[in-house]
Amino acid sequence: MKYNGIIESKLRVIEEKLAEIQSWGITSFDEFQKSSLLQNACERALQVAIEVMIDISERILALEKVPPQNTAAENIIQLQKLKIVQSLPEYEDMVKFRNFIVHRYEKIDLEIVYSILMTRLSLFESFIGDIRNS
Repeated sequence: MKYNGIIESKLRVIEEKLAEIQSWGITSFDEFQKSSLLQNACERALQVAIEVMIDISERILALEKVPPQNTAAENIIQLQKLKIVQSLPEYEDMVKFRNFIVHRYEKIDLEIVYSILMTRLSLFESFIGDIRNS
């Protein structure tokens, strides 16, 4: 990785959040739905992990002397254009999900959160790999 230690430490935060989620051993939607503690913990862990993705994208654009875009999703797209991360629309979707959590916090669809937990955590690992291999 050609970027500085701050970026590496931020990547480790994502890894820590993923490890936390995995350690909670969520096995079913029913279990997830019954536990407000688990719901809140997962929402927060996902939010932090996505916030870190956003921070990393902004930091890399600054290091590459590329002006920041208008939105966090556009910053991710810019990293894709620079071939720093894979061109995956799911990266943008994660940023949009973060916006949803932050701005529609009073009613978050548990099925969406559960679906991300079950099918999208590997996107964080892909992002980490992309940044470390850039």
